Amino acid sequence: MTPVIWLLGLSGSGKTALGSLLRLYLDGQGIKTDFIDEGRFCRQADIAPETRTTAVDALRDHVLQQHAQGRVCVVAATTPYDGMRQKNREILPLYHEVWVRCSLQTLVDRDTRGLYAKAGHMHITGLCGLTDTFDEPRHADHVIDTDHRSLVESYLLLRDFALNALDGARRWARVGQMLPENPLAVTSQHHSFAF
Repeated sequence: MTPVIWLLGLSGSGKTALGSLLRLYLDGQGIKTDFIDEGRFCRQADIAPETRTTAVDALRDHVLQQHAQGRVCVVAATTPYDGMRQKNREILPLYHEVWVRCSLQTLVDRDTRGLYAKAGHMHITGLCGLTDTFDEPRHADHVIDTDHRSLVESYLLLRDFALNALDGARRWARVGQMLPENPLAVTSQHHSFAF
């Protein structure tokens, strides 16, 4: 089985840049990888919560299809609500959540796409973290603070995390191959367990 590396965070935090770099690295290592950016499922940052939820559901379904083909899935999606993340944990095999964290002030200062300025002038009303909710992730497997780290430093942290996730997936696959078909049909000499 292959892991799902799901990068979440506010618009402009660096999810897409980091996910793209990770995909290039994994492809270079001969690892079949699909990079899925939320922009393929939701074209605008200013949307209603129900539209955002529908888009993440569609994205999750796509990840499941790619995962079934043995591909490592690297996802970059805002994923602002706790319920979305909980559903990911329940549905996606080997799900690894990475919070690409950046302070709102840094994002407003950078504002590479002009979204925060538009939201500040009320030209858009559904920008997560400013005019819409962003539930702070409480169960992220890894946090990368992009307002304190360079792109290179952030990428290296993500790469190392992904390699550990891949190693863990390989170990689980080996254990699965070693288990008997019927784990209850174990010989009597192995019936004693210490807790």
